[in-house]
Amino acid sequence: MHDWQYFFNCDRTFLNQDNYRIFEPSWKTEILQWFRREDVAKAQKEAFIQALIDFDDNCGDFYRYRAYFLAAEALAYFPECSLGDTIVAQLLKWSYGFFRQDKRDWQIVPKPLVKAARKTLELTDRKRVVAGFVDLVHTTESRTIMRLAAEKLAQFDPGNKSALAALALLHSVPSQEKIAVGGESAFVKDVGAAIASVIQMMETTPNKYNCLEAIATLGKIAVGNQTAIASLVKFLQINQGDRICLDAAKVLWQIDPGNAAVIQALIYLLENSASTSIRECAAVYLLEIEPANQVGIDALCDSIKNIAKFSEHVDYARYIACVATERLLEVHTSLNEGNQAVIAALIELIYTTKNDYLLCDIAPTLGKINPGNEIAIPTLLQIIETTEDESICCQATAYLGELIPGNIFAINKLSHLITTTQNEWVRISATQNLLKIDLTNPTAIATLFQIRQSNLCQYESILFATVLNLEQLHLANQILPEKLNKVISTLIQFIQPLTPDDDNQNCFNSQTTNQPSYEDYLMDIADVLTKILRTEHLPQVITALKGYLSEQFAKNSSYRYDAVFNIIWHCANNLNYPDFYTAWHN
Repeated sequence: MHDWQYFFNCDRTFLNQDNYRIFEPSWKTEILQWFRREDVAKAQKEAFIQALIDFDDNCGDFYRYRAYFLAAEALAYFPECSLGDTIVAQLLKWSYGFFRQDKRDWQIVPKPLVKAARKTLELTDRKRVVAGFVDLVHTTESRTIMRLAAEKLAQFDPGNKSALAALALLHSVPSQEKIAVGGESAFVKDVGAAIASVIQMMETTPNKYNCLEAIATLGKIAVGNQTAIASLVKFLQINQGDRICLDAAKVLWQIDPGNAAVIQALIYLLENSASTSIRECAAVYLLEIEPANQVGIDALCDSIKNIAKFSEHVDYARYIACVATERLLEVHTSLNEGNQAVIAALIELIYTTKNDYLLCDIAPTLGKINPGNEIAIPTLLQIIETTEDESICCQATAYLGELIPGNIFAINKLSHLITTTQNEWVRISATQNLLKIDLTNPTAIATLFQIRQSNLCQYESILFATVLNLEQLHLANQILPEKLNKVISTLIQFIQPLTPDDDNQNCFNSQTTNQPSYEDYLMDIADVLTKILRTEHLPQVITALKGYLSEQFAKNSSYRYDAVFNIIWHCANNLNYPDFYTAWHN
């Protein structure tokens, strides 16, 4: 078979699965191998590539992009293609939303397209990709694009001098100054000199921010470099005990895994720093690189034991408890054995503290780290029965429901709170928590829509955090098949505006607060939806949402446009072309 049209047919009169083999995963390997065959004429390969990049799908361009990416992958098997430079240049534009110097603005590209283009860069003709990044590094006027291009160039071509020198140059020129580019002379030509210039900045700059930037740069350009390793070891010795040592230790471990100076620096911080937060951060990182390090475990256990000292500062005490117990929980899992010191510290805190907020944080952690523990669940039950604070009762009940899945007492308690409380925050929080443990609870669902329709702006972060719980329940196989349709319908309604004018006139757009708005959560909702959709749901989703990809929505509601693009992109990658085409034109 030599004729490329065997894989490709532009006639939509007889749409069927066989007509468009280019979009069928089962045919991809054979298509790519076809480009490698020596008995196929170059003209045939060129014509196939041309047809792929010119493909007009007549349904939102989703399959046009897929055809283009297939052409790009084919370059790895047909590198002599005359269209190769054009294709790789287009991938780069999609990948990084390049600054358009002729129009002095940014070209916005939907995130799914950016992600797909970047992935395809790793699969296409590598020589052309490297050349494209080198050219970009030497010609862009944007510091942001230069940094991105240099980092990717170093990934595609480890040791590339243009990449390493560009990163060094970025840190040798103040951020407010423009970088002069245009040729090799604009960069430090020797990689060793690039690393040396960054080391000099780290050792001599009086500006701590610049010092941190220099340290971070060494982590990117100096892996295995002995000069950089020695300089960081010396830096840790000179500045021991300073907060900046934590950053330097992380970078040193990154460029020289296993370096003993890192462990020594972290232990020194644990034993000598007067800052509780620095000691906790040092302990957490120490346990990341050495999960069984007893010094780190003891430090976090001490943090838990000493929480009582901060009883007058409840929020700070809860923060310490959260950081320490979560990390200890991770350590317990990694060690795969009971850590009695951890368990003892948690139990001691439960017996000594009188603060219900702290008890709500600690008891469920004890229940997770020590399943079957006889203290955790009774502690939560006691809080629920005795506290007069509805918010504490709500939180304790939610934790009880997590420790005992399907617990009827917890479900009924939260339902009761929703219907009886006079505190709007408690009502929304109880709704969120009830949906965590009983996804399709009718009381919670009804309240969810009531909250949305009343435009309670100050509570939208809680409201949409509820939606994110759907993903976790789905991944845990806790959504029954017969209830999935209702869940999907709920999420689609959250994506859609309340009214036709909702994107121009609603309380969310008029807010002056720095709090996240409704639109900020649309992409999160879209991500959850794509993870729980099944093939049979995709056509209805396309039909329901395709109208929000119009130019009007792109201009007036870029958040909604991006969210819908993300959802339909998912549909296009999981439906054959004829079915997608039919749904689009339904």
